[in-house]
Amino acid sequence: MDSNTVSVGDATYNYYEIANPGKPKLLMLHGMMVESHCFEKVAAELKNDFHIFLLDLKGHGKSSDGASYDAAYSNEVICNDLKAIHQQIIGEPCHLAGYSLGGQYSLLLAGSHPECLKTVTLIDSGPDVSFKGMLAILMAIFKTPKFFKNADHVRKFYGNSVFGLGDYMLKHCLRELDGGRYAIRYDKKNVAPGTFAKAKVRTLAIWDACAKLTTPVRVLRAEKSFVLNDKICHRMQTNPKIEVVLMPGMEHNLVFAEPKAVAEQLREFTGRHA
Repeated sequence: MDSNTVSVGDATYNYYEIANPGKPKLLMLHGMMVESHCFEKVAAELKNDFHIFLLDLKGHGKSSDGASYDAAYSNEVICNDLKAIHQQIIGEPCHLAGYSLGGQYSLLLAGSHPECLKTVTLIDSGPDVSFKGMLAILMAIFKTPKFFKNADHVRKFYGNSVFGLGDYMLKHCLRELDGGRYAIRYDKKNVAPGTFAKAKVRTLAIWDACAKLTTPVRVLRAEKSFVLNDKICHRMQTNPKIEVVLMPGMEHNLVFAEPKAVAEQLREFTGRHA
């Protein structure tokens, strides 16, 4: 994948391009605490069908960090950044796929700038996270070491859930420190508004964007996901533009564990809205 950068205000975003001139353009936004290469296997399945752009979100991967939540990571700032990035590197209506946090950002862009998009695919993502999912996320953050002793420690910590995840994290999502230690490359200001009131405002704004959607949306709900539940999915489907597809037997890590199934869903859905 070819690596490039694009500047928006004082932020520098890194992105990867898998060029395929003449094919529909697809922008992919990753989830929290990972980066664009989480889509590597999905993109390999789709590279003959799309001209693909994979964006490292602010505070992740090779993109720059923000000064604070209010200045750099609020809904308004992120939405404006994505609109500017779309104008600079894509320049025409495209398909958008967002995984986890990237799905929430996708909803913001689609709710405010539907003219930019042909379809939106949410990969195990919605405006809100279930209570069980929130507990799981907090537990994952709590259990993640501030520092990993060495590369083997990284592989052991991440390597048991999905084959190859430890190597992926080591290569793309951690930075090496002095003495052979590693630390995760993730700006914690990213989704930390600081107060419960601000967090609630953030979530309500994403629900508002969801209700206003005029772009066709497909939600890929992993059957064993801790992120989505029936209540969230039913509320999303009050907007007739949104359809939910259950992905049997899959967990939230489906972009790593089931890339072919994710790609097939994307290909079929976007093909109906070319």
